[in-house]
Amino acid sequence: MSNPKLTRRQFTQRSTLLAGATAFAASQPLAAFAQDKLPPSERINLGFIGLGGMGTGHLNDFRHRPNVEVVALCDVESKRLEELKAKFGERGVDTYRDYRELLADDNIDAVVIATPDHWHGLTGIAAARAGKDIYCEKPLTNSIGEGRALCDAVQQNNVVLQTGSHERSNPGPSVAKELIADGKLGEIHTVRIQLPLADDHLQEVNAFRGTPEPMDVPEGFDFDFWLGHTPKVPYTERRCHFWWRFISHYGGGEMTDRGCHVIDLAQMVLGNDDTGPTSINAIGEPASPGLYDACLDFRFENRFANGLRMVGNNQGPRGVWFEGTEGKLFIAVHGGALTAEPASLLSGVELPPAKHHGEHRRIFLESVKTRQSPNAPVEAGHRTATICHLNNIALRLGRSFHWDPKTEQSDDANVNALLTPKMRAPWSLES
Repeated sequence: MSNPKLTRRQFTQRSTLLAGATAFAASQPLAAFAQDKLPPSERINLGFIGLGGMGTGHLNDFRHRPNVEVVALCDVESKRLEELKAKFGERGVDTYRDYRELLADDNIDAVVIATPDHWHGLTGIAAARAGKDIYCEKPLTNSIGEGRALCDAVQQNNVVLQTGSHERSNPGPSVAKELIADGKLGEIHTVRIQLPLADDHLQEVNAFRGTPEPMDVPEGFDFDFWLGHTPKVPYTERRCHFWWRFISHYGGGEMTDRGCHVIDLAQMVLGNDDTGPTSINAIGEPASPGLYDACLDFRFENRFANGLRMVGNNQGPRGVWFEGTEGKLFIAVHGGALTAEPASLLSGVELPPAKHHGEHRRIFLESVKTRQSPNAPVEAGHRTATICHLNNIALRLGRSFHWDPKTEQSDDANVNALLTPKMRAPWSLES
């Protein structure tokens, strides 16, 4: 693919490295800053937007890869920025509070986005328009409208986007896909999504009641920027820092948090990365009255045009069952371990160890160099997130509805009104 926004340095880097892309080290951590031994034309300059737990995890992995140069960090918390900048010593990195300033730097080739979910859409669209390749955490966006806008921006600007659905880079899902494609399970008629609620943090959210009293905003934390396009509300630590994912303005609860991983495996294995269900039905209750409005205790059933049923509930263990006329196959999340009924379906199958995030990141870097599509491209990320959002909409409305995966519209006007959030000025999908 050609990119009209490529800088001269990027063009030289990407054309000269095309032939050598297969020489990537799989994901071996090297001595810190070993990338200095590579000439500048063979390095990918990375910027990081959002440096909480997941963002810092990405940073600590990418910064030790021999083909990567970390050049910029962005976060709305000054203390966090300064602490991370100090790790780079004399070499230093540029730091930003506003992601738009980072994206204006032509020296940056690609960005890693690990903000709260409500920022994925606007940040990803701006990155694509700036000609940056993108690794964006899952769920790809916090609404269906934002997801389609991001898909359009990626396509129009010829950039690479890897959704952070790293489970599909483990060996188990690929083996499952081959077994099903070979007909080992017969005709697949049902997919079961299992999202148990045993985790301590889920129990804590379920037990939480009311809305906390407002608190003083911590020094150095730009809370208004953190809120972004969402309504202006008082600060409380229970609204931010991990807990945001159970508030619908910022995340989709367990449906998008781990549901995105499990549903994504179903989409990948069955070859549905460019489509989705036509019928949506879900029932459940919000986690608790008050601050946390995401449903944790839920059941859903989605039907596809070919008759496939995708059924989800809070049973365990976490993962996905594929049920066919000749047997059943389970993929565990996290790690991708396989279980079959009958067990003979896995006779002779030996899985190598799961590679967790490492392989997924490596595939992204290889795609940046080769310009080939990664294994979790923007459309796949969008379609997986769409299923999660549709189920959350059904939970919110308390009724089932039809969905057209081609037009990405429902025959229910109330559903269509919830596809894209109303954004607080000055933020918009066009800005």
